[in-house]
Amino acid sequence: MDVLKKCLEGLKEKGAEKAEVNLTSTSKEELNIHSGEISLLRSLEEYNLEMAALIDQKKDTIKINKIDDASIQEAIEEVIENARNSEADPANDIPAGKVQKHFEDRKTGADIDKMHQSMKEFLGEVHDNYANLIIEEAVLEHLDTSRYYENSNGVSISSSNDLYYFGTMFFAKKGKKTSSFNHTDQTTRDLEKSLLDLGTLKYLMKESIEHLDPKGIKDNKFSGEVIVTPDCMNEVINFLLAHLANQYLISGVSKFKDKFDQKVLDEKFTLRTEPDSQELAVKEYFGRDGFIQRNDYIFQNGVLKNYLLDYYGALKTGYERGPSTGANLVIEPGNESFQELIKSTERGIILSRFSGGMPAPNGDFSGIAKNSYYVEGGEIKYPIKETMIAGNLFAMFENIRGISKERNNNGQSLIPYIKFENVVISSK
Repeated sequence: MDVLKKCLEGLKEKGAEKAEVNLTSTSKEELNIHSGEISLLRSLEEYNLEMAALIDQKKDTIKINKIDDASIQEAIEEVIENARNSEADPANDIPAGKVQKHFEDRKTGADIDKMHQSMKEFLGEVHDNYANLIIEEAVLEHLDTSRYYENSNGVSISSSNDLYYFGTMFFAKKGKKTSSFNHTDQTTRDLEKSLLDLGTLKYLMKESIEHLDPKGIKDNKFSGEVIVTPDCMNEVINFLLAHLANQYLISGVSKFKDKFDQKVLDEKFTLRTEPDSQELAVKEYFGRDGFIQRNDYIFQNGVLKNYLLDYYGALKTGYERGPSTGANLVIEPGNESFQELIKSTERGIILSRFSGGMPAPNGDFSGIAKNSYYVEGGEIKYPIKETMIAGNLFAMFENIRGISKERNNNGQSLIPYIKFENVVISSK
Protein backbone atom coordinates (compact mmCIF):
# COMPACT_ATOMS: atom_id res chain seq x y z
CA MET A 1 0.00 0.00 0.00
CA ASP A 2 1.31 3.46 -0.92
CA VAL A 3 0.93 4.83 2.62
CA LEU A 4 3.29 2.21 4.05
CA LYS A 5 5.92 2.78 1.36
CA LYS A 6 5.68 6.54 1.93
CA CYS A 7 6.24 6.03 5.67
CA LEU A 8 9.20 3.67 5.21
CA GLU A 9 10.85 5.96 2.67
CA GLY A 10 10.31 9.00 4.91
CA LEU A 11 11.75 7.22 7.97
CA LYS A 12 14.84 6.11 6.03
CA GLU A 13 15.36 9.58 4.57
CA LYS A 14 15.30 11.09 8.07
CA GLY A 15 17.94 8.70 9.36
CA ALA A 16 16.30 5.45 10.41
CA GLU A 17 18.60 2.46 9.87
CA LYS A 18 15.63 0.13 10.09
CA ALA A 19 11.91 0.86 10.14
CA GLU A 20 8.54 -0.87 10.30
CA VAL A 21 4.97 0.26 9.74
CA ASN A 22 1.57 -1.14 10.77
CA LEU A 23 -1.66 0.20 9.28
CA THR A 24 -5.21 -0.83 10.10
CA SER A 25 -8.02 0.49 7.92
CA THR A 26 -11.63 -0.16 8.98
CA SER A 27 -14.87 0.62 7.15
CA LYS A 28 -17.75 0.63 9.63
CA GLU A 29 -21.54 0.54 9.22
CA GLU A 30 -23.13 1.22 12.60
CA LEU A 31 -26.60 1.06 14.19
CA ASN A 32 -27.29 2.15 17.77
CA ILE A 33 -30.06 1.72 20.31
CA HIS A 34 -30.65 4.60 22.72
CA SER A 35 -33.70 4.85 25.02
CA GLY A 36 -35.31 1.88 23.31
CA GLU A 37 -35.06 3.36 19.79
CA ILE A 38 -32.90 2.32 16.85
CA SER A 39 -30.96 5.27 15.54
CA LEU A 40 -27.79 6.61 14.03
CA LEU A 41 -26.93 4.60 10.95
CA ARG A 42 -23.41 5.79 10.25
CA SER A 43 -20.73 4.91 7.75
CA LEU A 44 -17.23 5.56 9.07
CA GLU A 45 -13.65 5.15 7.89
CA GLU A 46 -11.06 4.70 10.61
CA TYR A 47 -7.28 4.49 10.36
CA ASN A 48 -4.65 3.47 12.89
CA LEU A 49 -1.08 3.99 11.75
CA GLU A 50 1.95 2.90 13.77
CA MET A 51 5.55 3.61 12.79
CA ALA A 52 8.78 2.47 14.43
CA ALA A 53 12.29 3.77 13.78
CA LEU A 54 15.58 2.12 14.80
CA ILE A 55 18.86 4.03 15.01
CA ASP A 56 21.99 2.51 16.64
CA GLN A 57 19.83 -0.12 18.40
CA LYS A 58 17.64 2.66 19.74
CA LYS A 59 13.92 2.45 18.98
CA ASP A 60 10.80 4.53 19.27
CA THR A 61 7.22 3.92 18.14
CA ILE A 62 4.47 6.41 17.36
CA LYS A 63 0.74 5.91 16.69
CA ILE A 64 -1.57 8.28 14.81
CA ASN A 65 -5.10 8.01 13.39
CA LYS A 66 -4.58 10.06 10.23
CA ILE A 67 -2.90 9.17 6.94
CA ASP A 68 -2.61 12.55 5.23
CA ASP A 69 0.86 13.69 4.16
CA ALA A 70 1.20 16.43 6.78
CA SER A 71 0.28 14.14 9.68
CA ILE A 72 2.64 11.42 8.46
CA GLN A 73 5.54 13.83 8.03
CA GLU A 74 5.02 15.29 11.51
CA ALA A 75 4.93 11.81 13.02
CA ILE A 76 8.07 10.76 11.16
CA GLU A 77 10.04 13.70 12.51
CA GLU A 78 8.81 13.05 16.05
CA VAL A 79 9.56 9.31 16.07
CA ILE A 80 13.05 9.88 14.59
CA GLU A 81 13.85 12.49 17.25
CA ASN A 82 12.58 10.23 20.04
CA ALA A 83 14.52 7.23 18.71
CA ARG A 84 17.78 9.22 18.74
CA ASN A 85 17.14 10.12 22.39
CA SER A 86 16.20 6.59 23.50
CA GLU A 87 18.44 4.04 25.21
CA ALA A 88 20.19 1.45 23.07
CA ASP A 89 19.00 -2.15 23.46
CA PRO A 90 20.41 -5.08 21.41
CA ALA A 91 16.91 -6.64 21.42
CA ASN A 92 15.55 -3.77 19.34
CA ASP A 93 15.23 -5.27 15.87
CA ILE A 94 12.79 -6.13 13.09
CA PRO A 95 12.24 -9.47 11.32
CA ALA A 96 14.31 -10.22 8.22
CA GLY A 97 13.55 -12.20 5.08
CA LYS A 98 11.56 -11.47 1.93
CA VAL A 99 8.24 -12.60 3.38
CA GLN A 100 5.28 -11.45 1.29
CA LYS A 101 1.88 -12.86 2.25
CA HIS A 102 -1.78 -11.82 2.01
CA PHE A 103 -4.66 -13.42 3.94
CA GLU A 104 -8.22 -12.99 2.61
CA ASP A 105 -11.29 -13.73 4.73
CA ARG A 106 -14.04 -11.46 3.45
CA LYS A 107 -17.60 -12.72 3.10
CA THR A 108 -20.51 -10.83 1.56
CA GLY A 109 -20.21 -7.37 3.10
CA ALA A 110 -22.71 -5.39 5.17
CA ASP A 111 -26.40 -6.31 4.97
CA ILE A 112 -28.05 -3.08 6.20
CA ASP A 113 -31.60 -4.45 5.98
CA LYS A 114 -30.63 -7.49 8.03
CA MET A 115 -28.91 -5.26 10.60
CA HIS A 116 -32.13 -3.23 11.04
CA GLN A 117 -34.22 -6.40 11.25
CA SER A 118 -31.88 -7.98 13.83
CA MET A 119 -31.96 -4.90 16.07
CA LYS A 120 -35.79 -4.67 15.89
CA GLU A 121 -36.10 -8.36 16.77
CA PHE A 122 -33.67 -7.92 19.64
CA LEU A 123 -35.71 -5.08 21.16
CA GLY A 124 -38.91 -7.09 20.76
CA GLU A 125 -37.49 -10.25 22.34
CA VAL A 126 -36.08 -8.33 25.30
CA HIS A 127 -39.42 -6.56 25.83
CA ASP A 128 -41.39 -9.82 25.65
CA ASN A 129 -39.10 -12.04 27.73
CA TYR A 130 -37.20 -9.86 30.19
CA ALA A 131 -39.53 -7.70 32.22
CA ASN A 132 -37.73 -5.02 34.25
CA LEU A 133 -34.61 -5.15 32.05
CA ILE A 134 -33.36 -1.81 30.76
CA ILE A 135 -31.16 -1.66 27.66
CA GLU A 136 -28.89 1.28 28.43
CA GLU A 137 -27.25 1.11 25.04
CA ALA A 138 -26.52 -1.31 22.23
CA VAL A 139 -24.51 -1.11 19.04
CA LEU A 140 -24.43 -3.36 15.99
CA GLU A 141 -21.59 -2.80 13.54
CA HIS A 142 -20.37 -4.35 10.34
CA LEU A 143 -16.58 -4.03 10.28
CA ASP A 144 -14.57 -4.48 7.09
CA THR A 145 -10.93 -4.41 8.17
CA SER A 146 -7.67 -4.45 6.25
CA ARG A 147 -4.35 -4.75 8.08
CA TYR A 148 -0.89 -4.15 6.65
CA TYR A 149 2.65 -4.65 7.94
CA GLU A 150 5.83 -3.69 6.07
CA ASN A 151 9.42 -3.20 7.15
CA SER A 152 12.68 -2.03 5.62
CA ASN A 153 13.97 -5.63 5.46
CA GLY A 154 11.39 -6.53 2.81
CA VAL A 155 8.73 -8.19 4.98
CA SER A 156 5.22 -7.41 3.69
CA ILE A 157 2.10 -9.02 5.19
CA SER A 158 -1.54 -8.04 4.85
CA SER A 159 -5.02 -9.36 5.60
CA SER A 160 -8.64 -8.48 4.87
CA ASN A 161 -11.71 -9.72 6.70
CA ASP A 162 -15.18 -8.62 7.67
CA LEU A 163 -17.51 -9.47 10.53
CA TYR A 164 -20.34 -8.15 12.70
CA TYR A 165 -19.83 -6.78 16.20
CA PHE A 166 -22.64 -6.53 18.75
CA GLY A 167 -22.22 -4.92 22.16
CA THR A 168 -24.83 -4.05 24.74
CA MET A 169 -25.00 -2.62 28.27
CA PHE A 170 -28.00 -3.25 30.50
CA PHE A 171 -29.38 -3.43 34.04
CA ALA A 172 -32.64 -4.34 35.75
CA LYS A 173 -34.99 -1.96 37.55
CA LYS A 174 -38.12 -2.62 39.57
CA GLY A 175 -39.54 0.21 41.62
CA LYS A 176 -36.65 1.66 43.59
CA LYS A 177 -34.52 -1.46 43.17
CA THR A 178 -31.80 -1.61 40.52
CA SER A 179 -29.14 -4.18 39.71
CA SER A 180 -25.61 -3.24 38.71
CA PHE A 181 -24.72 -2.63 35.08
CA ASN A 182 -23.60 -5.58 33.01
CA HIS A 183 -22.39 -5.75 29.44
CA THR A 184 -21.30 -8.18 26.78
CA ASP A 185 -19.47 -8.01 23.45
CA GLN A 186 -19.82 -10.52 20.63
CA THR A 187 -18.42 -10.89 17.15
CA THR A 188 -19.99 -13.09 14.49
CA ARG A 189 -19.42 -13.87 10.83
CA ASP A 190 -23.09 -13.35 9.94
CA LEU A 191 -26.49 -12.46 11.37
CA GLU A 192 -28.13 -15.84 10.94
CA LYS A 193 -28.63 -16.13 14.71
CA SER A 194 -30.81 -13.83 16.76
CA LEU A 195 -28.66 -11.24 18.57
CA LEU A 196 -30.15 -12.54 21.81
CA ASP A 197 -28.75 -15.99 21.03
CA LEU A 198 -25.16 -14.76 20.71
CA GLY A 199 -22.81 -15.85 23.49
CA THR A 200 -24.27 -15.91 26.99
CA LEU A 201 -26.53 -12.87 26.60
CA LYS A 202 -29.72 -14.66 27.71
CA TYR A 203 -27.99 -15.91 30.86
CA LEU A 204 -26.58 -12.48 31.66
CA MET A 205 -29.95 -10.76 31.25
CA LYS A 206 -31.69 -13.32 33.45
CA GLU A 207 -28.88 -12.84 35.96
CA SER A 208 -29.42 -9.06 36.03
CA ILE A 209 -33.12 -9.45 36.80
CA GLU A 210 -32.49 -12.01 39.56
CA HIS A 211 -29.97 -9.64 41.16
CA LEU A 212 -32.73 -7.17 41.95
CA ASP A 213 -33.07 -9.16 45.18
CA PRO A 214 -29.57 -10.33 46.21
CA LYS A 215 -28.78 -11.73 49.64
CA GLY A 216 -25.71 -11.83 51.84
CA ILE A 217 -24.11 -15.21 52.50
CA LYS A 218 -25.03 -16.34 56.02
CA ASP A 219 -21.47 -17.11 57.19
CA ASN A 220 -18.95 -14.27 57.25
CA LYS A 221 -16.03 -16.30 55.88
CA PHE A 222 -15.37 -19.80 54.54
CA SER A 223 -13.18 -21.70 52.07
CA GLY A 224 -15.26 -22.99 49.21
CA GLU A 225 -15.52 -23.89 45.55
CA VAL A 226 -15.91 -21.35 42.76
CA ILE A 227 -17.40 -22.06 39.34
CA VAL A 228 -16.10 -19.34 37.02
CA THR A 229 -18.36 -18.53 34.06
CA PRO A 230 -16.93 -18.23 30.53
CA ASP A 231 -17.39 -14.44 30.53
CA CYS A 232 -15.39 -14.07 33.75
CA MET A 233 -12.90 -16.78 32.74
CA ASN A 234 -11.64 -14.61 29.88
CA GLU A 235 -10.29 -12.16 32.46
CA VAL A 236 -8.92 -14.89 34.73
CA ILE A 237 -7.07 -16.52 31.83
CA ASN A 238 -5.43 -13.20 30.96
CA PHE A 239 -4.08 -13.00 34.53
CA LEU A 240 -2.49 -16.42 33.98
CA LEU A 241 -1.11 -15.63 30.53
CA ALA A 242 0.62 -12.48 31.75
CA HIS A 243 3.28 -14.87 33.09
CA LEU A 244 3.96 -16.08 29.53
CA ALA A 245 4.36 -12.63 27.98
CA ASN A 246 7.12 -10.03 27.71
CA GLN A 247 6.91 -8.16 31.01
CA TYR A 248 6.99 -11.08 33.45
CA LEU A 249 9.49 -13.19 31.51
CA ILE A 250 11.88 -10.30 30.85
CA SER A 251 11.79 -9.20 34.50
CA GLY A 252 12.33 -12.79 35.64
CA VAL A 253 9.30 -12.94 37.95
CA SER A 254 7.23 -15.27 35.76
CA LYS A 255 5.90 -18.37 37.49
CA PHE A 256 6.69 -20.26 34.29
CA LYS A 257 10.28 -19.11 33.73
CA ASP A 258 12.39 -22.05 32.47
CA LYS A 259 9.37 -24.40 32.74
CA PHE A 260 9.04 -25.13 29.03
CA ASP A 261 7.73 -28.68 28.36
CA GLN A 262 7.07 -29.24 32.08
CA LYS A 263 3.75 -30.00 33.77
CA VAL A 264 2.83 -26.79 35.57
CA LEU A 265 -0.99 -26.93 35.76
CA ASP A 266 -3.73 -29.50 36.28
CA GLU A 267 -3.71 -32.18 33.56
CA LYS A 268 -7.38 -31.43 32.81
CA PHE A 269 -6.37 -28.02 31.44
CA THR A 270 -5.56 -27.65 27.74
CA LEU A 271 -5.40 -24.19 26.18
CA ARG A 272 -4.67 -23.31 22.56
CA THR A 273 -4.08 -20.10 20.68
CA GLU A 274 -5.90 -20.17 17.34
CA PRO A 275 -5.30 -16.94 15.39
CA ASP A 276 -6.56 -18.73 12.26
CA SER A 277 -9.43 -20.57 13.99
CA GLN A 278 -12.22 -21.95 11.84
CA GLU A 279 -14.61 -21.61 14.80
CA LEU A 280 -13.97 -17.97 15.69
CA ALA A 281 -15.01 -14.89 13.73
CA VAL A 282 -11.89 -12.89 14.58
CA LYS A 283 -8.67 -13.68 12.75
CA GLU A 284 -5.21 -12.45 13.81
CA TYR A 285 -3.01 -13.80 11.06
CA PHE A 286 0.06 -11.79 12.00
CA GLY A 287 1.39 -9.79 14.92
CA ARG A 288 2.34 -6.14 15.11
CA ASP A 289 5.97 -7.27 15.15
CA GLY A 290 5.69 -8.65 11.61
CA PHE A 291 5.48 -12.39 12.33
CA ILE A 292 2.87 -14.71 10.85
CA GLN A 293 1.05 -16.38 13.74
CA ARG A 294 0.04 -20.02 13.99
CA ASN A 295 -2.44 -22.24 15.78
CA ASP A 296 -0.68 -24.11 18.58
CA TYR A 297 -0.88 -25.27 22.20
CA ILE A 298 -0.10 -22.97 25.09
CA PHE A 299 -0.78 -25.64 27.72
CA GLN A 300 -1.45 -29.26 26.77
CA ASN A 301 -2.81 -31.44 29.59
CA GLY A 302 -1.18 -29.04 32.03
CA VAL A 303 2.21 -29.07 30.26
CA LEU A 304 3.60 -25.70 29.15
CA LYS A 305 4.16 -25.87 25.38
CA ASN A 306 4.72 -22.25 24.33
CA TYR A 307 5.42 -18.79 25.66
CA LEU A 308 3.57 -15.80 24.19
CA LEU A 309 6.52 -13.51 23.54
CA ASP A 310 6.72 -11.08 20.65
CA TYR A 311 9.96 -10.61 18.67
CA TYR A 312 11.44 -8.12 21.15
CA GLY A 313 10.61 -10.41 24.08
CA ALA A 314 12.13 -13.40 22.31
CA LEU A 315 15.40 -11.58 21.59
CA LYS A 316 15.49 -10.18 25.13
CA THR A 317 14.94 -13.52 26.90
CA GLY A 318 16.49 -15.99 24.46
CA TYR A 319 13.25 -17.95 24.14
CA GLU A 320 11.40 -18.48 20.86
CA ARG A 321 8.86 -15.99 19.59
CA GLY A 322 5.43 -17.35 20.52
CA PRO A 323 2.90 -18.86 18.10
CA SER A 324 0.96 -15.68 18.91
CA THR A 325 0.97 -13.07 21.64
CA GLY A 326 -2.31 -14.42 23.05
CA ALA A 327 -4.76 -14.30 20.14
CA ASN A 328 -8.01 -16.29 20.00
CA LEU A 329 -7.92 -18.45 23.12
CA VAL A 330 -9.55 -21.87 23.00
CA ILE A 331 -9.89 -24.09 26.10
CA GLU A 332 -10.70 -27.73 25.47
CA PRO A 333 -14.02 -28.83 27.03
CA GLY A 334 -14.37 -31.21 29.95
CA ASN A 335 -16.73 -34.15 30.41
CA GLU A 336 -19.29 -32.61 32.78
CA SER A 337 -22.19 -30.29 32.08
CA PHE A 338 -22.51 -26.92 33.80
CA GLN A 339 -25.40 -28.37 35.82
CA GLU A 340 -23.24 -31.32 36.89
CA LEU A 341 -20.55 -28.91 38.09
CA ILE A 342 -23.20 -27.21 40.23
CA LYS A 343 -24.58 -30.54 41.48
CA SER A 344 -21.14 -31.65 42.71
CA THR A 345 -20.52 -28.39 44.58
CA GLU A 346 -20.90 -28.76 48.32
CA ARG A 347 -20.51 -25.08 49.09
CA GLY A 348 -19.33 -22.12 47.06
CA ILE A 349 -20.33 -19.57 44.44
CA ILE A 350 -20.82 -19.14 40.70
CA LEU A 351 -18.54 -16.24 39.78
CA SER A 352 -19.86 -14.16 36.88
CA ARG A 353 -17.84 -10.96 37.32
CA PHE A 354 -14.65 -10.16 39.21
CA SER A 355 -13.61 -6.68 40.28
CA GLY A 356 -10.03 -6.55 41.48
CA GLY A 357 -6.50 -5.71 40.47
CA MET A 358 -3.86 -7.89 38.86
CA PRO A 359 -2.79 -10.78 41.11
CA ALA A 360 0.60 -10.47 42.79
CA PRO A 361 3.52 -12.16 40.96
CA ASN A 362 3.16 -15.15 43.32
CA GLY A 363 -0.50 -15.53 42.25
CA ASP A 364 -2.21 -14.18 45.37
CA PHE A 365 -5.35 -12.19 44.57
CA SER A 366 -8.39 -10.64 46.23
CA GLY A 367 -11.37 -8.78 44.86
CA ILE A 368 -15.14 -8.55 44.69
CA ALA A 369 -17.50 -11.13 43.20
CA LYS A 370 -20.32 -9.41 41.33
CA ASN A 371 -23.46 -10.77 39.62
CA SER A 372 -22.74 -14.08 41.36
CA TYR A 373 -24.71 -16.89 43.05
CA TYR A 374 -24.44 -18.88 46.27
CA VAL A 375 -24.36 -22.67 45.83
CA GLU A 376 -24.88 -25.22 48.61
CA GLY A 377 -25.61 -28.93 48.56
CA GLY A 378 -25.44 -29.04 44.78
CA GLU A 379 -28.07 -26.33 44.26
CA ILE A 380 -28.11 -22.64 43.41
CA LYS A 381 -29.64 -21.04 46.48
CA TYR A 382 -29.84 -17.34 45.66
CA PRO A 383 -28.09 -14.39 43.97
CA ILE A 384 -25.59 -12.77 46.31
CA LYS A 385 -24.63 -9.24 47.16
CA GLU A 386 -21.11 -8.11 46.34
CA THR A 387 -18.82 -10.55 48.14
CA MET A 388 -15.06 -10.62 48.74
CA ILE A 389 -13.06 -13.56 47.40
CA ALA A 390 -9.36 -14.36 47.77
CA GLY A 391 -7.00 -17.14 46.81
CA ASN A 392 -3.98 -18.07 44.74
CA LEU A 393 -4.27 -18.17 40.97
CA PHE A 394 -1.68 -20.88 40.44
CA ALA A 395 -3.02 -23.12 43.20
CA MET A 396 -6.43 -22.90 41.54
CA PHE A 397 -5.14 -23.97 38.13
CA GLU A 398 -3.00 -26.72 39.64
CA ASN A 399 -6.10 -28.32 41.24
CA ILE A 400 -9.05 -27.91 38.88
CA ARG A 401 -12.20 -29.69 40.10
CA GLY A 402 -14.02 -29.77 36.77
CA ILE A 403 -14.45 -28.27 33.30
CA SER A 404 -17.78 -28.09 31.49
CA LYS A 405 -18.75 -29.59 28.17
CA GLU A 406 -20.43 -26.32 27.23
CA ARG A 407 -18.26 -23.52 25.86
CA ASN A 408 -19.09 -19.93 25.04
CA ASN A 409 -18.02 -18.68 21.62
CA ASN A 410 -17.90 -14.88 21.63
CA GLY A 411 -16.10 -14.73 18.29
CA GLN A 412 -12.70 -14.15 19.92
CA SER A 413 -12.48 -17.07 22.35
CA LEU A 414 -14.03 -20.45 23.09
CA ILE A 415 -14.26 -20.86 26.86
CA PRO A 416 -16.03 -23.33 29.20
CA TYR A 417 -17.10 -23.08 32.85
CA ILE A 418 -14.27 -24.13 35.18
CA LYS A 419 -14.61 -25.12 38.85
CA PHE A 420 -11.84 -24.43 41.36
CA GLU A 421 -11.51 -25.15 45.09
CA ASN A 422 -9.99 -23.55 48.20
CA VAL A 423 -11.09 -19.99 47.45
CA VAL A 424 -11.80 -17.83 50.51
CA ILE A 425 -15.29 -16.31 50.33
CA SER A 426 -16.13 -13.45 52.70
CA SER A 427 -19.56 -11.85 52.95
CA LYS A 428 -19.26 -8.05 53.26
